[in-house]
Amino acid sequence: MRRVLMICLFAAVAVGPRARAEEDPRDVERQFRFLLSREDELHAQYDQFDSHTPKADLDRWNSQIRRLEGDYQHFLNNHPQHARAMVAYGELLDDQGQMEDAERWWKRAIAADPNEAYAYNDLANHYGHNGHADQALRYYQTAIRLVPTEPVFRFNWATTCSLFWNESRAVYGWDKNQIFQHALEQLRSARDLAPQNFDYSSAYAETFFQTPTTNWPEAYQAWQFCLHQPLGEGNQQFVYANLARVCIRMGQFDEARQWASHLSRGEQESARRAIERRIAESTKAADASATNSASPAPGPVPKP
Repeated sequence: MRRVLMICLFAAVAVGPRARAEEDPRDVERQFRFLLSREDELHAQYDQFDSHTPKADLDRWNSQIRRLEGDYQHFLNNHPQHARAMVAYGELLDDQGQMEDAERWWKRAIAADPNEAYAYNDLANHYGHNGHADQALRYYQTAIRLVPTEPVFRFNWATTCSLFWNESRAVYGWDKNQIFQHALEQLRSARDLAPQNFDYSSAYAETFFQTPTTNWPEAYQAWQFCLHQPLGEGNQQFVYANLARVCIRMGQFDEARQWASHLSRGEQESARRAIERRIAESTKAADASATNSASPAPGPVPKP
């Protein structure tokens, strides 16, 4: 039934130039949304595949992908200025490993609409993965400027900035500490724009462990934020472990023990033991430091 619908759908646009010029924009949008929904369906199917998936199912899926590529081409032939379709088609090609073709379509999208923020983001991803982090940072910045409310742009910029220090320093002139502070700012913005997204909130919280100078109370609040999100058991255990680690850094050893006690005795056994050893070592070092500080300073050596 979907195949028949697709044929009928594109039969409506396979007409002469005059008819296309008079086509209702709502129909064009419906056609584009259909392509997106079909792509989502195919991605969902692929996510279910594993090493035991029959070859016939894989072949059928590949055939459907080829058909979808053809449908995108047909749509773009009839609507050559549809920038969002160019972006989506480029993403489909990129998923299939056709990176150079994808790059060309994203550039065509920008030529058609210089305000197409997702084209800049996709180009930035492409450049970042191919040794051009400096270009990636600039393209992410453009995407952020065009759509400040899209959290993934900020997340991508911050991730690239904190991973590629030399390129970040060359583009912005920041030292390492400044790089991480700016990355933290953007990660927090991404988190606040999508407060239910654990990837954003945990990335923000984890980055505190990498910064040269860390505000540990702020890191503690970041992990507390994660704890109050809807979490599965695995992510919850991950947050408990990191709250314990932050408490150790702040010298709050009793609270660190409490968080460690929440770690399960199964999969988290090794993490729990490592944290408990760290607590014991840190407690011993803190006690020794306190003892040394309390000892009276030696008096002057008496003269003979």
